Amino acid sequence: MSFLLDPGDVSLVLQIVIFFLLVLGLPFVKGFGGKKNMLIHGYLTASALIAHTVLIFAVMIVSFSSGFGELGELSSLGSINVWSHVILGSVAEILGFVVVGFWISKSPSKMACQRLKVLMWPLLIIWAIALINGALIHILEIM
Repeated sequence: MSFLLDPGDVSLVLQIVIFFLLVLGLPFVKGFGGKKNMLIHGYLTASALIAHTVLIFAVMIVSFSSGFGELGELSSLGSINVWSHVILGSVAEILGFVVVGFWISKSPSKMACQRLKVLMWPLLIIWAIALINGALIHILEIM
């Protein structure tokens, strides 16, 4: 008996793990401060962003493009879910690159990304909503 893993299942599990990498980084900022803890937070965030980007190109874009023709056949609710996932996921990815890029470009040890802190909570919330939408698309087999 052979077991072939569905790329969607693997992607969903990895997306949850990636999201928890982001959540894992929160205590390093909240209450603990310190440059070393902030660096850990930054590296966890950058690792999550890189892993997320790999999954977008390896699984999500492939899945979306192969199911693009089915979009017209979706219910209104299914279509809203798919497009909100695509839009929110894209916004999260772009904002993630802005935050991590700013952090890296200004020398990680200087914590220059503190100026972008106002983006970080909304970014985490947008990422969480996109993750939930993606999970619904996969679990309910919308596409």
